[in-house]
Amino acid sequence: MRCPAALALVAALPLGCAPIVRYTDELTSVRSGRTVFVRAPATLGGVVGFVAGVPLDIVVVPATYVVYVSQDEVTRDPLSIFLFPSVVLSRACTLIGAPIDLIEYGLWRWWQPEEALTPEARERLEAELDEGGWPKYPVTPLYPTTPKG
Repeated sequence: MRCPAALALVAALPLGCAPIVRYTDELTSVRSGRTVFVRAPATLGGVVGFVAGVPLDIVVVPATYVVYVSQDEVTRDPLSIFLFPSVVLSRACTLIGAPIDLIEYGLWRWWQPEEALTPEARERLEAELDEGGWPKYPVTPLYPTTPKG
């Protein structure tokens, strides 16, 4: 059985932001198996948080511009840099759905059987992964050097 995602989130807090970002994505995703009673407040919280962060984005433009200019031209992303406060507030406000998620898990999801992939669904999923290709960021290949001697 799966442990509650909210408890996993609390356990993952010392590990960094990636588990929190994944959890907030799951709170708003239809594919996560959460009902509209969890997804609606989480999505609304995310939208409100993003809108509330826009004035803060404007205030911190001097600092974000310094970060933008200091990064490599190939890898810097203007949206993620200049909208950083809004994105953080959006993720934080999405967590308003976490207590509702915990209640839903306790009353509904924990005793629901896991959905098994049919052979056709597994084949479709593998085809989607194969067609996805490589990541979109630039990669510098490393070539091993042979010692001269």
